[in-house]
Amino acid sequence: MNIPGFNRKSTPKGNPELQDPGFGTQITHSADRLINKDGSYNIIREGQQVWTAYQSLVEMSWSHFFMYVVLYYLAVNFLFGIGFLIIGVEKLSGVIASHWLDDLAEAFFFSVQTFTTVGYGAVNPQGVGANLLASADALVGLISTALATGLFFARFSKAQSQLIFSKDALISPYRGTEQMSFQFRIANLRKSRIINLRASVILSWVEEDDSKHSTRRFFTLPLERDQVNLLPLNWTIVHVIDKKSPILGWEPKDFTRQQAEVIIFIEGFDESFGQRIHVSSSYTCREIRWNARYLPMYYPRSGKTVLDLDAIHEFEFLE
Repeated sequence: MNIPGFNRKSTPKGNPELQDPGFGTQITHSADRLINKDGSYNIIREGQQVWTAYQSLVEMSWSHFFMYVVLYYLAVNFLFGIGFLIIGVEKLSGVIASHWLDDLAEAFFFSVQTFTTVGYGAVNPQGVGANLLASADALVGLISTALATGLFFARFSKAQSQLIFSKDALISPYRGTEQMSFQFRIANLRKSRIINLRASVILSWVEEDDSKHSTRRFFTLPLERDQVNLLPLNWTIVHVIDKKSPILGWEPKDFTRQQAEVIIFIEGFDESFGQRIHVSSSYTCREIRWNARYLPMYYPRSGKTVLDLDAIHEFEFLE
């Protein structure tokens, strides 16, 4: 099935249609999308996977990170508590032996005091075995504190951009003319300076040949402007639907039938972190509004320009 208005023979030199971002041409089933709105891949990984302590703990969510920290903290102190219980709580000065659960609780909380180097002084180890175990407990605590501090710093210092995308992309008249364009806009939620931004927009769709064999195609859409030096306001990224555009003549049903998805890649330099940032998102047929235009996001006030970030999603349909 050929795309309306797209002549393969007129593809520019370099053939941008073949610029597969990495998904391959075989994902032709009716998937919801290739890239989720938050930039994550719409892929479930199964089978053999690698778990590396440092990288996994830095990349996981904060809720999972705190869960692992608390579980590690409880497990280590519980194991040392078992050790003190095996040696005998009579080796812990200040603890009166009673039921084994009470003894385990006393040993556990003594391990917590030793592990964290709090040392209230109410309980003290007696004998070589108890002192050696307490020394090992303190050493593990010091190492664990150092590792946890490093992980916290790595997580806090990791560059995380706060670029926001408009919820909907638009098929809108280009600069008030009869020519149409594909548009979406982005803005920076933080007050940090992001410089040298570059945008790449790739159209993905499923195409059938005469033998009913389906292949996923990719085409890098040329943009009116693919980079900006600064982002003090919002940036409306525009692809002009001209004779070289693969979506010339498309209607909403064409996007749906061909499982079309517009994949967005944004990169720039965050001066606050001194690092490059990379952000991605996508729009499917359900998130494209036809014959509409965005409403303004900024306006003057008292000699300054006010940027209303809540208005990034607002648009109106044209008559």
